[in-house]
Amino acid sequence: MIQKAIDRILSLGNREAIALDGRLYEVGPGGIVPLKPPRAEVLEISTLAGIVDFDPLPGRYMLHVIDHSTVRVIDMEYINEWMTRNDYVKATHGSPSFRFGQYYELELFIITLQSMFVQDEMTARILQIVGNIKDEEVSNFNDDGVSQSVKTKAGISLAEVTQIPNPVILRPYRTFMEVEQPASKFVFRLKRVKGESPSCALFEADGGAWKLTAIASIRDWLQSKIPGIKIIA
Repeated sequence: MIQKAIDRILSLGNREAIALDGRLYEVGPGGIVPLKPPRAEVLEISTLAGIVDFDPLPGRYMLHVIDHSTVRVIDMEYINEWMTRNDYVKATHGSPSFRFGQYYELELFIITLQSMFVQDEMTARILQIVGNIKDEEVSNFNDDGVSQSVKTKAGISLAEVTQIPNPVILRPYRTFMEVEQPASKFVFRLKRVKGESPSCALFEADGGAWKLTAIASIRDWLQSKIPGIKIIA
């Protein structure tokens, strides 16, 4: 009987609401469309602190850590017969990110290494090497696939061959600033194409394990700020 009613409505070109298993649908020329109740408008923010300021109540809300850059505040319980939940807040980390796997011209590499990474002994070491490279003297003659050598300036006129460290442990800004940026391994490479200036690149070498570390850090931070809240990560 239901199928006959749907076919008749479609044949007449009308629009009508019908109930199936306790759920409303609109039947019309465009087919069968679920009629779902309105939901709360999502408040979009860019920090974890904003979630704390929202003050989600344990037992009513829960937090869903989708990945290293996205967290949602949602209802604990389903709100309707469609088994959906309201999304109240969505925090998204969106700072500029380093282009891993791509070669940078020396000056731009120096700038991005200082602005997009937590500064530590390793960044200082790389900056020292890159900052002292003579434009014409990047050498790959000792490149064995793991390490490289580069001729750098040791003084006003003295040049020396410097071993490039690999792999390097760095902490790029890749997740919310409220938590510690996860450290991971990178392969640091230099090259010089004939007629061009030397360039540098960093290649990710941890298989994306840093994302799991970032998710765990976000979960722990939120748990410490909102005790008792349920967190799905």
